[in-house]
Amino acid sequence: MPGPVRADSPLSSPRVRRQGRTRSAYVSLATLAAVFALVSVLLGLAFAGSRAELAEGTEVAGVDVGGLTERQAVTELSRLYAEVEDEPVTFVADEERFSFAANQLGVEPDWEGAVAAAAREGDGFGPIRGFRRIQTRFFGAEILPPLRASDAALDFALGKIEQATNRPARSAALVRRALRIEVVAERSGRRLEHDAAARLIVRSLGSLGRSGEATALPVSVAPPSVTARMLAPAARRARTALSAPVFLQGEKRRWRISPRRIAELLALPRDGSRRLAIAGAGADAYFRAFAKRVGNPPVDASFSVSGDAIQIVPSRNGTELDVEDTARAILRAATS
Repeated sequence: MPGPVRADSPLSSPRVRRQGRTRSAYVSLATLAAVFALVSVLLGLAFAGSRAELAEGTEVAGVDVGGLTERQAVTELSRLYAEVEDEPVTFVADEERFSFAANQLGVEPDWEGAVAAAAREGDGFGPIRGFRRIQTRFFGAEILPPLRASDAALDFALGKIEQATNRPARSAALVRRALRIEVVAERSGRRLEHDAAARLIVRSLGSLGRSGEATALPVSVAPPSVTARMLAPAARRARTALSAPVFLQGEKRRWRISPRRIAELLALPRDGSRRLAIAGAGADAYFRAFAKRVGNPPVDASFSVSGDAIQIVPSRNGTELDVEDTARAILRAATS
């Protein structure tokens, strides 16, 4: 039989001692959790305040309304807005200045809706409300009111701004002065960003602050599709075309086209085009007249009666000017 076990023997029960320490740790953690929960509840209740008042640190449109009831906050905000709604605000769109007041465009903040939203931010049951209000007290909570405006008045104001601001882009073009070819430089366009400008105008007029400084409206730049640099090759070709006459060779005759006549036939690039061509009203008139000079109408076969003799006169093909090929030939010769 085994002998007695000593107290310091490895077979003594350290397991019992470890279980005792673990149970004590569990008790300590549970106690701490309970204390923490109790303190949290008490802290939440301490800062919960009255549900009838807005949380400290609450701001609506930059105005501190903490501690006020909803009715008091709405009344105060309405009073402050009434002091500024007839003061004009200046807006700038690409150096053009415009002034509008809130009552001109029917801009009205929804103070009741904003205050109600602020109340919901700091509301809740008991300690939950307290924790929300602790956050509001230390970190703040700002609510911006929804804004209403008269659509007709706002559209009228934006139309006035666009009329003074908007300008289409203009591409570079070639112009002829006598026999001299000049390049008209391009010009960038500008356009008021309608929707963004509308939002900015309403937001500025719906605020309680009036800094006196002009508010810049968003204007976008529209680049031209053709620049003077792009037209440089066409300008060189056009100057070459007007530097000497061109000769057209027919079957039996030769025609000379002077530089002045070529100038009347030449269509220069404009309105976003980069192409040089023999075209236009001047070219159409020239080719109609020239076609009559070089063309021959076709002749149908017929009978020729001479006394008792009847002969068949054969048909004969006509000729006409190929206008498109001739125009290309003239341009190719003139610009070579």
